[in-house]
This record gives sequence, C-alpha cells and structure tokens, in this order.
Amino acid sequence: MNIDYTLLVQIALFVGLWLALKWLWFDPALRIIRERTARSEGAVTEARSIQAEAERLRAEHAAALEETKGAAQDEMQEMLRQAEAEQQRLIADARADAQRTLTDVRGRVEEEVAAARLGLRDSAGEIARIVAQKVLGRPA
Repeated sequence: MNIDYTLLVQIALFVGLWLALKWLWFDPALRIIRERTARSEGAVTEARSIQAEAERLRAEHAAALEETKGAAQDEMQEMLRQAEAEQQRLIADARADAQRTLTDVRGRVEEEVAAARLGLRDSAGEIARIVAQKVLGRPA
C-alpha cells in the first residue's frame, strides 16, 4: 500500500464531512433527543406526583367516609337508645294508667255490689212474701 497525498485528502474530506454532519445533523438531533428525554422524564415525574396526590386524596376520602359512617352509626345507636327509653316510659305510663283505671273500676264495682246487696236486703222480705203467695196460692 502506497501512502500518498490522496490518503491525506480523504482524511481531510472525512474530517470535514464529519464536522459538517456534526454541526448540521448530529448536534441538533442529540439536542432534540435530550429535550424529548427531559420532557418525557418531566411528564413521568408529573404523572407520578399526580398519582401520589390522587392516592393521598383517595386515602383522605376513605378516612372521611369511615369517620362519617362511624358518626352515623353512633347517632343511630343514640336514636335507638332514646326510642327504647321513650318506649319504656310509654309502657310504664300505660301500665300506671291501666292500674288506676282498674282500681277505679274495682272501686265502682264494689260500690255497686254493696248498693245491690243493700237493695236486696231491703227487698228480701217483700220478695219472700211474694214467693210465699205464689207457692201457697193465697195472699199472705
């Protein structure tokens, strides 16, 4: 192999072409690739932060929902206790009213029985005379 000036020209052309391509093609292409990579990484980072925020909000929502459910259950239990107490009070009032009514009725019945007995005692002689007349068939 013979080294002459054409090899030097070929080397100079290669270096010139390489510098021209670097300046016109490779540097802009690498700059665009770096920018796209930076934007992609930025978008991925932003998506991760949005996902983390969404997860945090979901956890807050779930906690608030559980707290609300607990408060609603506590309120319902309190309402049930109040209703049960009211029911017991109404039953006690009804029993007391029934006892008073029963006592009043017994008193009236006893009075009526006593009045009926007195009436029967007063008319017992008259009834006996009428029965005797009917049995004997003659006036007594």
